Amino acid sequence: MKDQMKELDPLELRCLTLAARGRTRQDMMRETDIPLDRIDRALEDAMRKLHAGNLAEAVFRAARLDLIS
Repeated sequence: MKDQMKELDPLELRCLTLAARGRTRQDMMRETDIPLDRIDRALEDAMRKLHAGNLAEAVFRAARLDLIS
């Protein structure tokens, strides 16, 4: 399963890190200058790759796997 987690791209990791720090999708958009639809897609892709049912679970799994801090 950990090998599959390595497939997370830099934007997915960045968005998960920001989510872990309590940022909303709107905050992420303002902080990164990336369109909201791309942020949504990155978070959805990260949740799928981490086999998470929601964003909180994705953040938890990424942190547990030391993918984000």
